[in-house]
This record gives sequence, C-alpha cells and structure tokens, in this order.
Amino acid sequence: MQTPNMHIAEVNRLRQITRDLVAISTLSAIWGTLPPEGLIKSLADVLRNMLGLDLVYVRLGSHDGNDSIETICGNRHGAAEIVSPQIRAMLESGLTQFDANQVATMPDPYGNGTLRVTFARFGIAQDSGIVVVGSHRDDFPTEHDRLVLGVGANQVAAAVQRRRTEQALRRSETLFRDLADAAPAMLWVTEPDGSCSFLSRGWYEFTGQDDGEGIGFGWTDAIHPEDREAAHNAFLNANEHKQDFMLEHRLLHSDGSYRWVIDMGRPRRASTGEFLGFVGNVMDITSRKQAEEALSETQSRLAAVFEILPVGVGVVDAEGKVVLSNQEMHRYLPTRIQPSLDDARHGRWRACHADGKPYVRQDFPGSRALRGERVVPGVEMLYQQDDGKEIWTQVAAVPVKNDSGHITGQVAVVTNIDAFKRTEAALRTSEDKYRTLFHQMSQSNKHLSDFLAVLAHELRNPLAPIITGLEMLRIRADSPESVARVRDMMERQANQMVHLLNDLLDMARISSGKIVIKKNLVDLNSIISSAVETSLPIIESARHELSVKFGEKPIRLYVDSTRIAQVVGNLLTNAAKYTPHGGKITLTVEQDGNDAVVSVNDNGVGIPSESLASVFEMFSQVGRNMEHSQGGLGIGLALVRNLVTLHDGTVTATSEGVGRGSTFTVRIPIGQVDETNGEGNQPLTKSGTPQRRLRILVADDNRDVAHSLASLLKMYCHDVEVAHNGMQALQVAQAFRPKVALLDIGMPGMTGYEVARHIRNIDGLGNILLVAITGWGTEGDQVRAEEAGFDRHLTKPLALATLTKVMDEI
Repeated sequence: MQTPNMHIAEVNRLRQITRDLVAISTLSAIWGTLPPEGLIKSLADVLRNMLGLDLVYVRLGSHDGNDSIETICGNRHGAAEIVSPQIRAMLESGLTQFDANQVATMPDPYGNGTLRVTFARFGIAQDSGIVVVGSHRDDFPTEHDRLVLGVGANQVAAAVQRRRTEQALRRSETLFRDLADAAPAMLWVTEPDGSCSFLSRGWYEFTGQDDGEGIGFGWTDAIHPEDREAAHNAFLNANEHKQDFMLEHRLLHSDGSYRWVIDMGRPRRASTGEFLGFVGNVMDITSRKQAEEALSETQSRLAAVFEILPVGVGVVDAEGKVVLSNQEMHRYLPTRIQPSLDDARHGRWRACHADGKPYVRQDFPGSRALRGERVVPGVEMLYQQDDGKEIWTQVAAVPVKNDSGHITGQVAVVTNIDAFKRTEAALRTSEDKYRTLFHQMSQSNKHLSDFLAVLAHELRNPLAPIITGLEMLRIRADSPESVARVRDMMERQANQMVHLLNDLLDMARISSGKIVIKKNLVDLNSIISSAVETSLPIIESARHELSVKFGEKPIRLYVDSTRIAQVVGNLLTNAAKYTPHGGKITLTVEQDGNDAVVSVNDNGVGIPSESLASVFEMFSQVGRNMEHSQGGLGIGLALVRNLVTLHDGTVTATSEGVGRGSTFTVRIPIGQVDETNGEGNQPLTKSGTPQRRLRILVADDNRDVAHSLASLLKMYCHDVEVAHNGMQALQVAQAFRPKVALLDIGMPGMTGYEVARHIRNIDGLGNILLVAITGWGTEGDQVRAEEAGFDRHLTKPLALATLTKVMDEI
C-alpha cells in the first residue's frame, strides 16, 4: 500500500523527469550554430550535470570510420576532445561485450572503484554515433537515466544532421558557383515568375554590370536597344509556355561595343514535376557571325565573278543540290537539282558514247564527279530548252573534297558550244558538198570529154559517106542509077545527123527550162504504134525479133504525144543498139492502177549492177560496148528520164547482170479525163479520188531540202511557195494564204513552234493544216508540236507515201 510520502516522492520523480526531458529537448535551440564538435561537448556536460554521472563519452564518426570526433568527461573532469588510448581501448573492449539493454561494469578511468555503464547508439545519415555513460550508483541506470540518455542522443543526432545538411548545401552552392564562374558560357537561373535569380561571374565580366545589377529583369538593360523588346518577349513567351527557347541578339560588352550572342534556356522542374523556372546560358558567337559574314561576302564576291563568266557555273553539294550558281547556270538548272537526280528534267540532256550508246544518268558528268572522277574537259551534250529547241553544250565537272579527303560535292561548268557545233556541221556539210561537187565536176568533165570524142566520131560517120557521095555525084553525074543510090545514102546519113542534133537541142531546152510540153488527150496505143514505126528500120537492120503486147482496154492519156513517142522510140533504139544481131525485144503496154506502164525488155548485153544508178545520166554509155553499139552520144536515156519527169512519171532500169538483158519501165499517171472537152482534170490520189490543187507553204532553213520538197509538190500540180527562216515564213503565209504549211522546227530567228503559233493567229488561216517537219521524233517532241498548234508531226527524211496520205486527208 502506497503511503502519502511515497506518492509525493513519485510525483516529484516524475516532475524531475519531465523537467529534465523538457530541458534536454530545448538543447537544439540552445546549440544554434554550434559545429558538431561543440554539440557533442555540450551534450556530454549536460548529461554529466543532469544525471550526476561519473563518466560520459560521446563519439561521432563517419560510416567508413574516418574523420571521427569524440569527447569525454567525468565527475571530476570537464569535457575533453582528447581521449587517451588506454581509456579508448577500455571502452572499446567493454562495448564489444554487452549491448544497450544490459548494464556492464568497468573500472573508473578517473578514480577508484567500479562504474556501472550503459550506452545509446544513434545514426546520422550514413554516420554513426555512440554515447557511453557510467556511474557509481547502485541503481544506475534508472528509467529516468535511460529516458534522458535516449532523448539527448536523439537531439544531438538531429542537430548534427541539420548542420551537416546545411554544410552540404553550402558546399553544393559553392561548387555550383565555382563551376558556373569557370564555365566558358554565361550561366543564368530564373524563378517561376521569370525574374532572374542568378548570373554567373562571366555575365558580369562580359557586360560590365555591377554585381546584382542583372538580377530580376535588369539583364535586359545590357541587350542592344534594337533587339531588347524582341528578346524580352521571346523569353516571357517561353516562360509562359514552359518550353525551350533559343535566340540570337546583340549584347553590350564591357569595352562598350555590342557583340552577337546566342541565348538558350530550358525549364527546370522539381522531382514532383513542379515548374521552378529556367536555367540557361549565353555564349558569345561574334566570331561565328563574323565568319558567316565573311563567308557571305566571299560568296557574294564569288557569285559576282560567276556572273561575269560566259559559262554556267554551279557548286553542288553531296546530295545533288545546287548551293551556289550564276544566272547562266540557272538557265540549265532552274530546279537547282543536279540533272542526273532530277526526275522531271533529266531527259532534257542527251549524249552518246563513242559506240553510239546513249548516256544513262550515272554517266552524266555530275554523277561521275560525286564518285570522285574529274570530268575534264567535259562531255558534249544536247540540252533541250523550254521552247523545244536543242542546243549543244559541253559539261565539265570536278569533285570537291574536305581536309580529310571526303567528297562534299562537285563544281560543274556548262559551256554553250551550239554556234561552234553548228558552224562545224556547216563546214563539214560544205566540205562534203564541195567534195561531191568536185567529184561531179570531174565526172562531168570526163563525160564531156567522152561526149566530144563520141560526137566527133558520130559526126564523122555520116559526114564521111556524104563527102564520098558528093565526089561520086561529081564523077558519075551522068548515071541516074548511081545518083539515085548516092542520094538515098546521103539522105539516110543526113537524117541520122538531124536525129543527133535534135536530141542535143532537146536536152539543151530541158536544161534551160525552155522545152514546151503540149498535152492533149490521146490514145496510148497510137503513140506506141508511131514509136514502133519510127524505130523499125534500126530494129530490122539488126534482124531483131520485136514483140508488142497491148492491154485488154485502150488507155487514154493527157500527154504530149510527140514527146511520149520520142521516149518509147529512144528506148526501142537503145534496146536495138545494145542487143546482138538476131536478138529479141518485147514492148509491153498495160494499166496498173492509176498508172499507164510501158516496158521495153531485151536479151542484150545487160547492165552491171553498179551501173544501174547512172544509166540515165548525161553522156553515159555503160561499158562503152562499142562492139554491139551502132553509135550514139549517150544522151538518149537522159532525155527519156527528163521527158518522163515532165509528165509526172518515172522510169527505171533493171538487169540481172552482164549478158542477161535489161528492162526499162516507164510509169505515167493516167489522171481523170473529161471526155466532153478532151482535157485532163486533176490527178488522182492513191485511193482513186481526185486530189485538189493546194496552196502549200514549205519553210526550211536547209535550202536543198526546201526546194527539193517544193519541186516534188509542184510535180503533183500544187502551188508552192518557199521560205528559209521563221520571219520569212510568216510574211509568205500572210501574202500567199496557204492551205497547208510544212514547217521545219529548227529554223533560225524563230522556231517552227513559234511560227505555228503566229500563223494560227492570222485572220483567215485558222483552219490551215500545219505539219511539223523535224529530225526529232520522240513522244515528247510530238507533244510539244501538238501544244504549239501543229496538226501533224512528220520526221525527216520525209516519205512521199506519208506526205501523200496527209494530203489525202484534206
């Protein structure tokens, strides 16, 4: 049973415990800014005095056992930092033998007797601490002692942890400042409201602002006035949207000048994701800007040099994109893409290898240069311009390499060599033309020499018997029989001379364009009969067998009957001369479609294959087969060809070779005949329908091509006018008012495309048939012709059948 005194004692004990606990709980406030060494000394003194202890030992060490601090005090000794090795060894030995829940004993290091000892361990982050207390009291340690010891250990642990956290924070801040100040860039930190809370030393050294002057929004004062508002707004916008930003502006330098800087920042956030502001840096990029300006100036200078060059120059990167070029090069590369990589325009460039194989894209000079090849002096290529005209160019390319030898691009040069190439072609054509002309003149001279020799021979042959006859008449004038015989002989020889002279005169008239063709409606059979009758004496004298075959129906022609009889007579005479005695000659007359066909076949000496093309030339006598010939000047077949041509016909020669005979075939268009007035109307087309007489314009800068085509059209009874350039073609079209225009594309001054567009706009010529005549026949060429307004697109050389078909469609 508890007595009142006992109750009072218990109350007092509890009050003392409470006071001691409150007192020791306030130690953290009393310790303030004491370092860890002061904290453990203070704790040791408080515990010794509060609990009346004979020994207090406090040690605070790191987790690795290094840099430990300790203190010890006794009832007769104040706290000391130095603990003797003997006492430390005694304490260490006791600590290894018991735990905190047990009471141990050890000798009193500062006096006599034995101490009852207990301890408390406490942890501070990764550091460990221990408090060892001892007393001579028999009841030690009481509950009171243990409570005060535990609370005291906790108080010092919290205080030490706070001190060390503050120290770590200060060290971290110092380290950050040191790093920021040592960084080559100017570092800055802002708060959530956008105000600047930190600027590294580099900022102040660069701008010359005083410490703290740039805090808040004072940093904007150092920005160039022209850039200030834009830079400030850019940062505030990034701060509002909490997103990265980067901008370039001019910043005041401590020397008073403004230098270019790049300002970059990004949001900083807490581990919870809370936005804490921005962190960023400012770097001086003046050198880079100056380098860029220098590069730009160099490029401008280079571009100026490029512009005055008479060639196209372009710098292309490794991806095939043009990074620098002059205006001349822009004509060729308007898309600024290397041709071999330009799917839309690569087809405008064409070139061929020496074996005639066309270039593929990988063969283009630019592609080869990007593979490391120097394409110098270059490749001749045809380039098609926007107007469809093709020009000759020479394309050279060389690779561009960096310091390490890697290819970074290529430089291409395009030279317009069109005038040179066309001059070269003209010279070559002229050379070929003059060489051909020289050959023709040589042949002509040879033929003329042969002709004069033959003419002398042929004139001597009739003159000799005539002179002989005159002498006979002088001697035997009294003999009627002799006179009659000599007269007949002289008449035959005189007629032969007349025939020779007439042939010469006819060729002269044809050559000078003075021969007159008098066409009438006649029966072909009657013309054949007349020609046979004229040629019978020479045929019979050679004892040839003549066979004449007529068709089933008579053939009526609108021709000059005298000239056609002359044609057939010359062919029969030619067959008789070059067929050995007793030969066979066959004359065949028939109708083949819209043509009358007359052929003369013999089994004579024949014609070598290499001579077939020349038998109709002037003064030609194949092989001079004099052993079979009965004379002649070699103009008979030439006369035949010219007379047939004047009737819009053709004559051909065929032979299986020497000794195999020959066949000469004449074809003359029949045409449609008006039986009421005996006049022939318009010629028939291949389909048998009348072909209209058309007004046709032929325009080509090649005069030979233009005039030969015009002559052919005139043979078909068309009215034809010729022009040799685009402007002349427009003038002729305006005055001539053609129904059909045959236009060459590549004319000087104005292309055929341009002429076609202008003709379409001439009043009254909206329905004209426009036909493009060109050497290019790709699908793209046909499309361009159609876009220009052409109705037909024909390629050279022009086939007569194709042209006739186009005319039939009108």
